[in-house]
Amino acid sequence: MSIKPSLTISVLLWILAICLCGTVPAQELPSEQPEQKDLSRENTRPASESEIPPAGYVLGAEDVLDIKVYGEPDLWSIAKVSSDGYILMPLIGKLQAAGLTAYQLKQVIEARLRDGYLTNPDVQIFLQMYRERLVHIFGQVGRPGPYRLTHQNTLMETISKAGGFTPIAKRSKVKIIRREDSQSKTIYVDTTRITDKGNLQEDVLLQTGDVIIVPERFF
Repeated sequence: MSIKPSLTISVLLWILAICLCGTVPAQELPSEQPEQKDLSRENTRPASESEIPPAGYVLGAEDVLDIKVYGEPDLWSIAKVSSDGYILMPLIGKLQAAGLTAYQLKQVIEARLRDGYLTNPDVQIFLQMYRERLVHIFGQVGRPGPYRLTHQNTLMETISKAGGFTPIAKRSKVKIIRREDSQSKTIYVDTTRITDKGNLQEDVLLQTGDVIIVPERFF
């Protein structure tokens, strides 16, 4: 029996198709899956980059704030306090921040959000960057000069950074000159009550711009 050439070719093509179906996928897949975006990490940074402001820390120009509203990721923002003391926030717009503590600013933001936007907003404020905070020490310490404050520095901590008292320092009448509301006030501290009697509650928490004067003791 003779086989038509056309039939032979058809059979060969059919066998070839079977072989190919066993080795070639029906649909070519990409060699790598596209990168999936991890939404759980959206708008987050290492904890070391943002921290809760120290109690009593007064916000000022150049501070960088990390402001979050619980349950409202669209309202998350990084806000830098401008030279005139304001920040900008989504929905709210311009807000005065300088001169307020973080807790006071939190209350202001929550009140503004309640006014037509959210029923019960929960705002969290972190400091991402501190402005440069300096105090100056003059008089009878080991190394007079400017010193940078870090968090809640007290008078005695800063005097320690400055090399401590000299032998002729009048430790009973250390003077702190502080500017508040465009006026200066003077605080006298008897540091012997702190160092000799252990009255740690009398150690004064310093503020940016404080001038510390340690007078000389006359014999």
